[in-house]
Amino acid sequence: MEARLREAGQEHLLEHLGTLPPAPKAEFLRQLEGIDWARVRAMHLSAGPGSVASSAADLLPLRALEPDPGERSSLRDAGLSMLASGRAAFVLMAGGQGSRLGYDGPKGAAPLGLPGDLTLFEVLLRRLLRLRELSGTLPPFSVMTGPDNDDATRRWFRERPGPALPPDWPSFFLQSSAPALDGSGRALLAAPGKLALVPDGNGGIWERLRDTGLLSRWKARGVEWIHVAGVDNLLSLPCDPAFLGFARRAGQPLSCKTVLRTDPSEKVGVYAADARGRPRVAEYTELPVQAAGALDGDGLPVHREANIASHLVRLDLAEDFAGLELPWHLARKRIAHVDPASGEDLSGEIACKFERFVFDAFPASPGISLLRVEREREFAPVKNAEGADSPGTAREAMESLHRTWRERWGDPDRGAWVDPLASFDGEPPAPGRERS
Repeated sequence: MEARLREAGQEHLLEHLGTLPPAPKAEFLRQLEGIDWARVRAMHLSAGPGSVASSAADLLPLRALEPDPGERSSLRDAGLSMLASGRAAFVLMAGGQGSRLGYDGPKGAAPLGLPGDLTLFEVLLRRLLRLRELSGTLPPFSVMTGPDNDDATRRWFRERPGPALPPDWPSFFLQSSAPALDGSGRALLAAPGKLALVPDGNGGIWERLRDTGLLSRWKARGVEWIHVAGVDNLLSLPCDPAFLGFARRAGQPLSCKTVLRTDPSEKVGVYAADARGRPRVAEYTELPVQAAGALDGDGLPVHREANIASHLVRLDLAEDFAGLELPWHLARKRIAHVDPASGEDLSGEIACKFERFVFDAFPASPGISLLRVEREREFAPVKNAEGADSPGTAREAMESLHRTWRERWGDPDRGAWVDPLASFDGEPPAPGRERS
């Protein structure tokens, strides 16, 4: 242990270890032994304050396909057949807190002002339960939580009112963490004898799916595709049958949903290919200003396929992703920590938080297929308490969508709300099913 820490430049932790009483010392030593210190050093060297950021100037735009209504119906039927035979599983990335929404708890449990006080979690659950009615099978479902909301998320699912859920469905697993560092790469202490560990983004999901045994268990059950999606989209369609059918027909091991990016100033990542033709997502902060604002001959942005965090990954590719060493990204934040020698509270100081993203693995895929969906039908993010991308705008998007459904069904006077238990993506509710 001593040699590993010295090689990683963490001598201050050895000094701190020597100041602790026997019991706290033993506990701190166990924590230190659980850290891959060679990875921590590489993390700091590759993405720390002194590192050189890679350039995204040579990225080439990718284009998505838009099936017509007839094709979409055929794809949906194929996807329902896949669900009926147990070929798909769903993973929800739900490690975030609702603090930006003014809610002290998991973002998925934050109140949105919906009828019945439904939350992001509950809407997704009801859509999955509706899929069981449509396909005859409930897909395996697992929730990736964060260290700040793991207990609260599990408790919410245990105590939620509403339709009963099968035992042990969904399952839960904790996202990975990494030590917070100072600008010199030294690990910080949250308290004497305790490392300051922070969530390291959602890119560790592939390792966690492997290490928790989910990939092997799902593979044994015959699962072929894993739908990975973020929690903060009110219109998200978990294990969308049309998406499943599209992915299988496209013949690529990776398929992603996009919406059309029409505003060059929109703060959204876009799908692109690097100089070697490998697929990736370029965050809006990575695109040079000229590339981000460039327009094509049709007047739309050259980089127009916006990422909405909805990905279908073939299980064998997910296994490959789990073995990758993904790149790290630096975020400078205030992180609660103390001086290792004096115990002084240094929480006001800016520290280094390192993250990996779920799409950092995508360049390892031999190919990608993109399905463009209508923003009005499938993308209503909930990120801010007010204004754009807020519960209010998401609610309005859902109400507008439900009005179009009711008009198509011939009952526009029944109100602007449809319970997800009654309709997954606009199909008429079964005879006798209450439509409100």
